[in-house]
Amino acid sequence: MGYQLQFSQDPNSKHLGTTVWDASMVLVKYLEKNCRKGRFCPSKLKGKRVIELGAGCGVAGFGMALLGCDVVSTDQVEVLPLLMRNVERNTS
Repeated sequence: MGYQLQFSQDPNSKHLGTTVWDASMVLVKYLEKNCRKGRFCPSKLKGKRVIELGAGCGVAGFGMALLGCDVVSTDQVEVLPLLMRNVERNTS
């Protein structure tokens, strides 16, 4: 979609949500591909509400936000500092 995002990870953490999962990358690529075909275009998704449970690094939530969705991302309290760091890093 023309955006390049950067995500911090903590692979040495004992929490699962501190690394980017392949599944979140696959989901975002799927959305991006189908956005071009019109299925998930921003005009259809603008204002849709999404909650990302177990957001981890936040990759899937960012993908949905870039398509125009209003996203709320959640995770365990131990993972939230990393998620917040990624939010700060990728928003202006």
